[in-house]
Amino acid sequence: MEMSERDREVLEALAAARKKHEDLADLLDFYYDLYEVQFAAKVHLPDPGVRDDMAVRWRLEGGIPQLTFDQLAVELEAFAELVARIRQVLLQHNPSWELEDEGHAPEQLVSLARHVFEAWDTLTSPRVEDGPGSEDSAQPVRPSALTVGFALAPYLQKASETILPRLDLERWVQGYCPVCGGRPNFSLLEAKRGARRLICSRCNSLWQYSRVGCPFCRSKEKQTYFASEDGVYRLYVCPDCKRYLKTIDLRDLERPVQPVVERLLTVGMDLAAQAEGLRT
Repeated sequence: MEMSERDREVLEALAAARKKHEDLADLLDFYYDLYEVQFAAKVHLPDPGVRDDMAVRWRLEGGIPQLTFDQLAVELEAFAELVARIRQVLLQHNPSWELEDEGHAPEQLVSLARHVFEAWDTLTSPRVEDGPGSEDSAQPVRPSALTVGFALAPYLQKASETILPRLDLERWVQGYCPVCGGRPNFSLLEAKRGARRLICSRCNSLWQYSRVGCPFCRSKEKQTYFASEDGVYRLYVCPDCKRYLKTIDLRDLERPVQPVVERLLTVGMDLAAQAEGLRT
């Protein structure tokens, strides 16, 4: 089996971006190697178990994500091998890191993957319920959890590719992912109408959400946004929950866009926002 056309296009877009953005070379090289490993692994993963139409509709209308960890059918040895491959990528690009993954039993790695899936907003940062400055928000991400989160990504992406086409997204009005429950970390303003679509930080699902209001705390206050010099990108900031959301405006953009690559190209926005005490 070969990598999907969609995944090949992401790698091609990354390679093209690497030529244009020398200042981001290290970041883009890392993600190219990481995505290669993730996409290759995804080819061999089984489709997740899916629910019947009535259960799918019930969960949509109840604001309940479709996917549970058990549906991913994570096989112990295969997952441990994927963690080891991703560990090699992390060490290749970050030789000074001291990663804790080596020597962990497969059962421990899968147990940690379950925790990441069930308790984290993204695959690389724990959920924070009490806002900035809470005790949880000060906890560093353990290297083993980071590696396991990266290893879990292809499972969630595979699930999204299977489940998302079955969903009537007109019934979904939540600011978190209808497939896996992850939070968005990027959004698009569509070319035709300027409607906003959110992209999940965990499985890359896209779904439409109101242009007005914060998808994190659902505050209806008009969000402040700061535009890039060329007007292509916006950084939306919520005055209530102090979260931010990067956005690309497609309405006047005449080039192809890969959202997962645009997330990387806008890392400067992340740094600027986080320097102001904001979080995604």
